[in-house]
Amino acid sequence: MIPRGARRTIAIVAALGWLAIVAPVFADTVPRADGGTIRLLYNIPGTNSFPPYVIQKYALDKKHGFTLEAIPTANTQSAVIAMQSGGAEIALFGWNDIARIRSAGVKIVGIAPFLAFGVDFIVVPTDSPIKDFGDLKGKKIGVSGITAINTIAMAALAKSKYHFDLAKDATLQAGAPALLQGLLEQGQVDASGIFNSVAPSMVATGKFRILTNIKGITEQLGLPDTPYLLYVADTDYAAAHPDNVKAFVAAYRDSVQVLETDDAPWLDHGKELQMSPEVVALFSAEARADLRTTFAPNTEADIRKTFDLLLATAGAEAMGMSALPSGFMTLDYQ
Repeated sequence: MIPRGARRTIAIVAALGWLAIVAPVFADTVPRADGGTIRLLYNIPGTNSFPPYVIQKYALDKKHGFTLEAIPTANTQSAVIAMQSGGAEIALFGWNDIARIRSAGVKIVGIAPFLAFGVDFIVVPTDSPIKDFGDLKGKKIGVSGITAINTIAMAALAKSKYHFDLAKDATLQAGAPALLQGLLEQGQVDASGIFNSVAPSMVATGKFRILTNIKGITEQLGLPDTPYLLYVADTDYAAAHPDNVKAFVAAYRDSVQVLETDDAPWLDHGKELQMSPEVVALFSAEARADLRTTFAPNTEADIRKTFDLLLATAGAEAMGMSALPSGFMTLDYQ
């Protein structure tokens, strides 16, 4: 009979032996890059500035075997140029922009979701006579882009429910986030689409109010709940360095886990963006609900359904295409 103490020792040794066998297996489940640099394009005032901030602050890139270089970019056009010229490996685009960019010969593919469709707002001055969406007819409206998905959703709602043509019966002024905010503050537009990261601070001044959020528009249109902004990778880079892309996606997911459970990065980075603690609290509560990390099996089908519904109401000219091409996203790097 083996003494009790000896049995305990044998059990511990056996357990340590088992761990020695399986530890490499567990280690291999953590995506690892090749030690190089991954360049990510992001917009400074946007919600998308928070994940790279967290990745760098908490060394999540090092955890997954790469160094993240976060490169600020002003708008979609400059991001496209950067990707086309080899200035970055990863960027963020809406799925409709991805489709148009791919059709123009720029080789990118969606590798992970970032934000749900509908997170932004339409903002008007507090004393504006505009009371509902229908009152935008005949007004000057700031938008992030004529073919931006928010603008397309607005055009679809204008046509289907309020019976006016947004492009013809209103004056649209496209611009970067800072410009849109400035135009509204200066009274040069009557209403403006404003990023979810900027709207809370504007409303907090008491000078502005929310007319509606884009989510309210998508719900009136009967659109499914889908991600809109996707992280994309250069397809040649992804094919040559699939583990690097997987490592980036893993680091991004880790950053979202931090953002979902820790107020500190919201407050710290929010302060850098000149957000007050009160504004950060409002913004982070909304943003946490809108962050997405994983494509579901039905994500592409739901995006295609969204495209078809918007195409039927807004039309091919507003969409910038008559069909959503294949290959705009992949589940290969999840």
